[in-house]
Amino acid sequence: MPTGTEAEVLGAARALQARGARAVLVTLGAEGALLLTEDGDVLRQPPCAVPGGAVVDETGAGDSFRAAFCVALVEGRPLPEALALAAAAGAIAVSRLGAIPSLPRRAEADALASRLATPAAAPVAAPDAAAVPGTGANHAAVEPWSLFNHGPRATAMRLELEEEASAGGQLAGAMRLDELRFASRLNSMKDRRDLCTDAAHTNDVLGWVARQGGVRGLTHVDLNYPQHLDAAGVSVEAARGALKAAGLRAGAVCLRYPPKFRLGAMTHPDAALRAEAVALTVAAGHCGGQLGADELVVWSAYCGYDYALQVDYDALWERVVHSFQAVCDALPETKVSLEFKPTDENTRFFAVPSSGAALQLVSDVGRANMGLTLDIGHCLMAGENPAQSVAMVGGRGKLFGVQCNDGYGRLGAEDGLMFGSVNPRMALEFCTWLQKTAYRGHIYFDTFPGVVDPVAECEYNIQRFKALWVQAERLRAAGMDDCLARHDALTSLALQDKTRC
Repeated sequence: MPTGTEAEVLGAARALQARGARAVLVTLGAEGALLLTEDGDVLRQPPCAVPGGAVVDETGAGDSFRAAFCVALVEGRPLPEALALAAAAGAIAVSRLGAIPSLPRRAEADALASRLATPAAAPVAAPDAAAVPGTGANHAAVEPWSLFNHGPRATAMRLELEEEASAGGQLAGAMRLDELRFASRLNSMKDRRDLCTDAAHTNDVLGWVARQGGVRGLTHVDLNYPQHLDAAGVSVEAARGALKAAGLRAGAVCLRYPPKFRLGAMTHPDAALRAEAVALTVAAGHCGGQLGADELVVWSAYCGYDYALQVDYDALWERVVHSFQAVCDALPETKVSLEFKPTDENTRFFAVPSSGAALQLVSDVGRANMGLTLDIGHCLMAGENPAQSVAMVGGRGKLFGVQCNDGYGRLGAEDGLMFGSVNPRMALEFCTWLQKTAYRGHIYFDTFPGVVDPVAECEYNIQRFKALWVQAERLRAAGMDDCLARHDALTSLALQDKTRC
């Protein structure tokens, strides 16, 4: 979307408003800033004179501007005053060297802001919606850019991210920001039931789907089979109706084998029980097709072992290969995806313990519709770098799904924490390699809210992923690929700090 003139900038800002943003704040560098309010008024903030008269280092200027603006909003100050404080903070930041050392002190920002002229609101006629690119009834909604979901702080929207995401760095085949699709763990809707005020949000499968319908930015639901369907007495028709009422679609159906398969599902030593597990897996795939999902995620808590000299490894592997071949052949139109987990309380060692082993399995199965789902927490538990796993699997065209979360990686611990909350640079690199390998599937958040509001937690995950997705594109435009080619860690870190959203 062009932003070379003020008219184009306002058109782009109104395009964001047409897609859900209430107010849009645009930073214009040396030309100051403008704020398009929810009422359609335009507040223009002239540039602030740089203390000392020289721009020394622009690192952190945008962060300082936006932080000061948000602080003023939280304090309840009028918008013109918030803009003046933000302009002063940005001007001080560019007058000093470095990122953290350049951040302004409150007193000096207040002093400089008090000398700025207060801008007047200037109403501008709204352009015809048909003339604004990206608007219209058929265009997918884009969520507002804000780390705050509610209240006056949500008025600080960020056009800058979308502008830079489309201005450069996008790889051929990589999803655009508005193409990203999100799902989240349905069972998380069991948490914090005390926050449910809608009578439709009952504590059952259909109520959980209804509650997820209130998550801004969520587009899909992944359902467990048979846990959320047959085992819960929920028919395909009822599930379809709940999804439609919530404005969501089925993303994938995920296997949850019952305890009768404690000695293994795809690996059970009894051929009859193995065949029963395969039949259950195929039934899950057919159910997913009826719901409109084209992906079947197979995770088994039981296909593994606990002790040395407990299993025949060659036989274990052969059973997994033959079982997946049978499933893939029975579901030729379905993407059959293994979600490996290296260790679990049920089986301390999984039959497929790593991303490399999972790729070998895909090769041995030898079916076009066989692929993998990578879970960040599982990669961490296996001692792997999740981005490197994405590069290996996605580079071979076999990355069918991703499950995003975070954790501390302690032995036996699956933390399921919010995306990018513990390992933010790993999360950024994860997004980078999803782009580099042209991943086109939906993004699933496999997290455990616990004591926090699961709706707000999911919204945070979505916004965090979008911010890192944009930063990954910024990095590429700033020359990150050259850093990778040179193994240049210092320049890479500096670029990451500079492009931080």
